[in-house]
Amino acid sequence: MATIKEARAENRLRHAQQRQAEQAARGPKGVAAAWWDTARSICVKRAAAGDEEAWHELTRFLQNFCARYPQ
Repeated sequence: MATIKEARAENRLRHAQQRQAEQAARGPKGVAAAWWDTARSICVKRAAAGDEEAWHELTRFLQNFCARYPQ
């Protein structure tokens, strides 16, 4: 029998896999949205642990991307 912590982790994983499958079915837009969700989640978790560097790195990446594809 799984502990509550294990059951919650399993539920989170199952939900994430379902969401990824749904996003992938939308094509490239959905895949990009899934990566954005994952990146944001990583940044939030790292920041909660006192490490803001992930947000800074994501910002640099997005700035570079936007510079390469101006509107």
